[in-house]
Amino acid sequence: MDPAVGPMNVHRSNRAYFAALHADPYGFENSAYHWRGEDQFLAVLGPFYLIVGLGTLSLGQMGLIAPLNLASVYVFGASAVLELLGKVLCAYLVRNWNVKINYVRKLGLRPWRKLSAFIIPFFVTAGDGLFTDTVFLFCLSQFKTMAMEWHYIRRRVFLLRYAFVAWDRLEDRPYTLRYDLLEDILRFLVYIPFMVLAPNPIITLIPNLINEFGDGLAEPVGIRFGRHAYKTRALWYNGRFWNGAFQRTLEDSAMVFLATQVILVWHYPIFSPLQLAVALVAMPWLMTLAEAVSPHTADGPLLALVGCSFLLALQSLV
Repeated sequence: MDPAVGPMNVHRSNRAYFAALHADPYGFENSAYHWRGEDQFLAVLGPFYLIVGLGTLSLGQMGLIAPLNLASVYVFGASAVLELLGKVLCAYLVRNWNVKINYVRKLGLRPWRKLSAFIIPFFVTAGDGLFTDTVFLFCLSQFKTMAMEWHYIRRRVFLLRYAFVAWDRLEDRPYTLRYDLLEDILRFLVYIPFMVLAPNPIITLIPNLINEFGDGLAEPVGIRFGRHAYKTRALWYNGRFWNGAFQRTLEDSAMVFLATQVILVWHYPIFSPLQLAVALVAMPWLMTLAEAVSPHTADGPLLALVGCSFLLALQSLV
């Protein structure tokens, strides 16, 4: 792919897209890809998550925070198995039925993959344990991602190599794993303070749902129906910060707007009538703008910051 015309050039036609995909389905044949950066990234994040995860367990055992609810870990383990099976199925659709990775990634995999650490505690754990379980499951989810998607392991385990096809967008290679881990840790650093400060932790759930379902619909809609394009950049691409030329469209941004409205209405019981009216008028525009100006693959942290800040202010001031 010629960097002069930008990474999105691979979408210039379906024929070109699938020719590139089938020529190198696993991303290991391109000599221009350098994997040392991925190794270094994991060498930093791995110890960090180990310290945070073990620290959370220790604080729970000492009684300084609520202890870990093992039931949430069991549910998370089951979700990880289902995620792997889903990736294998979606990879089959990509390889054998020429379904674009962008579709199966966002419509079939992303909500399940990205929400598990944040959603499971809401259903399995109550009270103060919500914080403990969320932090621990998030660390566990990052180790799961590293173990399943690190290039060193994928080269040696066919099942993981095959499954990753469903997630590894051609325009993101070879940064796919790094983009994911970077967005995840930034989202984590945004959500955790709000879980501590907010009187109702569900205000962290609403932006999460908007991010996953609004953004999940945005990319497929943009690729299939997008006509009014604008550009964004990645935090890191081709050896440089704030680089690359990635495309979004007004049509895909509209999905964030609509998803925000639907999710707010779905959670109407937590709002007063005035709060709900203010939220429906203001929040869809704020979230859509946040998604539009955020970096490629890193819209989650900005959506989290804008959404949680707005909802906290709404419940405090209105």
